[in-house]
Amino acid sequence: MTRNKLLVAAASAFVAGAIAPFAPFAMAQIAAPESVETAQLPTDAFAIGGLEEGDRALPGTLWADADPQVLDFLLSHAPVRPASPSLGDAMRRTLLSPGAKPAGADPSLGGKKLLALARAGFVDEARNIASLATTGRNDLAVAEADATISLLGGDADSACRRGAGLSGGREAIFWVRLRAFCYARAGELDAFDLTMNLLRERGALSQADEALFFAAAAGAPPKDVPPIKTALQYAALKTAGVEMSLNDLAGAEGGVVAAVAGDTDVSNALRIEATMRALAMGVISPSRLNSLFNGIQFEVADLASAVDIAASRPGDPVTDALLYQSIAAMTAPEFIRDKAQRISIALARADSFHRTYALSHLYAGQIATLEGVIVSPEEASSFALAAMMTGDSVGAGRWLSSMVGANESVAALPEALGIEFIDRVNMLSLLDPQTAARIARGAGVSLLSNETGLASGAKAHEDPAVTARILEAAFDAVAGEKVGQAGLAALAASSGAAAFGGEVESVIVEEGLDAAGMPELGRRHRFERAMAASFAGAPAAGQTAEANEDRGFAPRIKPPKGR
Repeated sequence: MTRNKLLVAAASAFVAGAIAPFAPFAMAQIAAPESVETAQLPTDAFAIGGLEEGDRALPGTLWADADPQVLDFLLSHAPVRPASPSLGDAMRRTLLSPGAKPAGADPSLGGKKLLALARAGFVDEARNIASLATTGRNDLAVAEADATISLLGGDADSACRRGAGLSGGREAIFWVRLRAFCYARAGELDAFDLTMNLLRERGALSQADEALFFAAAAGAPPKDVPPIKTALQYAALKTAGVEMSLNDLAGAEGGVVAAVAGDTDVSNALRIEATMRALAMGVISPSRLNSLFNGIQFEVADLASAVDIAASRPGDPVTDALLYQSIAAMTAPEFIRDKAQRISIALARADSFHRTYALSHLYAGQIATLEGVIVSPEEASSFALAAMMTGDSVGAGRWLSSMVGANESVAALPEALGIEFIDRVNMLSLLDPQTAARIARGAGVSLLSNETGLASGAKAHEDPAVTARILEAAFDAVAGEKVGQAGLAALAASSGAAAFGGEVESVIVEEGLDAAGMPELGRRHRFERAMAASFAGAPAAGQTAEANEDRGFAPRIKPPKGR
């Protein structure tokens, strides 16, 4: 099946003129993931793993027989901002699974791995691996990774020292940009001007670079700064004393978003938004959001009025924390009904995929305690969606069943809720077709095909030659049982930048994850992209919450026959 779908993707790319025809590789069976084993740590950054206990590592032979040049290319096109939690998880398992590097690989491959991890948002993991590696310290790729990790960690001095200590390769664009920044913050204006002119001549100075580097040199915020993307721009912004906005996070690399999530100098609203986005990229754990919400101090009067405040501030991330603390305080059994209603209100505030995903994880434990509690269909619907977001298809099935009640069909629900129920069941079918089919039969509804209404799961690469090389690497991975390469091919395919959908890239993502021994992430990816698409044109946050609060809880009565 994998080979057939890749052949279809190859044919599509060929028809589009992206690639020349090539002989298909033979189909191969990929070994199932192995459990993590304790072994002596290797000293090369590429071979060192960093998975935590409980994470599923890929086999220790994941890089066996892979071509280092192919891996180098795929790492160079790894996503700098994972498009979904499942892709972030795939990146974690692929690049943090320990395994011997392929024959012929030089230290630069380890540097490329470190850089890919840091730029995507796995900054702490990259830093830990770098601290354990004892080879390749003078390699340029390793040096760039070290400097990037330092910039994201708020240690610009270390990054500047790394650049100043280079013995060669100083004219690469990254190092020229870094020198401009370092001259600016050190007040060496003549050298700064010369370096900025060099960047202009090479066409390597973006609007954000120019505005922020000059602001860092002047020690004053600029009048207008385009949204930032890179670790260097983030460091320059902090040096210039520019206050970040929520909009700055929309296009920033995952490493920048993760850095802001851990930055205690920024506002609580910005930290919460960054943490939610990083969580929805799969680069940090839900416990980080829990700790952040618990650490914010609120007045007792505000906690008592949390629902009213939430209704008046639907888009305020800090109010999400206020609601969370007010719900956590409802520990007495007699509050269980009010608690269920308030959790539903909190979930209804989500107006984006990343906010929905984050809040679903935040309340997962508390929703689990509500099993057996009488809830309204609206509340059951919100809990079902939250369960799906956390991958709990069984729990989602129970809440969906609760929406229609025992021995009742979807016809028992008001029309709007009936449509919502059908949408929820179809979403569940992307995660767990069997459970969804059982619920659909009981409710008297039909499921859509899993292919219906799904847009491409990846953006297209602007250069067709890039897609062609990724597709060829995917074929090679399947034919040669190159598990790590298959995972990297899937990740590289997901990193397109063009606005139109990438049909070929979408096939590579799903089939690459399957060939890498991570088929469950492929299913999650399909669900996540469908969920993300569902937020287009969604009503503003707070509308459902206010309606639920005004309506209160009313027992659902079975309608008369013939309705």
